[in-house]
Amino acid sequence: VGLWQFVPSTARQYGLRIDDWVDERRDPVKSTRAAAAYLKDLHRYYGRWYLVTAAYNAGPAIIDKALQTSRAADFWGIKEKTKLSQETLIATNPKKYGFNNLRYEEPLEFDEVDAEGLLKIDTAAEMAEADLTAMKELNPALLRNVTPPGARGYRLRVPAGKALVFAKAGEYQ
Repeated sequence: VGLWQFVPSTARQYGLRIDDWVDERRDPVKSTRAAAAYLKDLHRYYGRWYLVTAAYNAGPAIIDKALQTSRAADFWGIKEKTKLSQETLIATNPKKYGFNNLRYEEPLEFDEVDAEGLLKIDTAAEMAEADLTAMKELNPALLRNVTPPGARGYRLRVPAGKALVFAKAGEYQ
């Protein structure tokens, strides 16, 4: 799930919350930090980026087994001697797999606010004087369009420049 395609066990291992209310694998900021930490650990283990990216995609157990059974010393050796999934091979020739004319987006700009108790995303949008669609896009980890119960000060994202508006609206709630 998410930008970095984390499976639940790896996501939790790298500090991402997954429950009935929140799935931080969907959060581009938190999941990117977790992916960077995971890639760093894989690089410490393998020492070569092609093996790291293959292990990230296929899983370290599959790459370890491929290295062992093929008796190869690197990615190119296992690529020649074992069957890896097509998605594991994308980095070797992106255009072959349809990655042409990539378009890069500007980074999202946002402020973070503490939302106390259960707060519906539409109510939060009203409080921040923000578009509901924008609020949902900024908070993709919320699975039920409401902050999780029991969360004290859940970090909610609002459009850039709207934190003060949100805070003032909260004073009158």
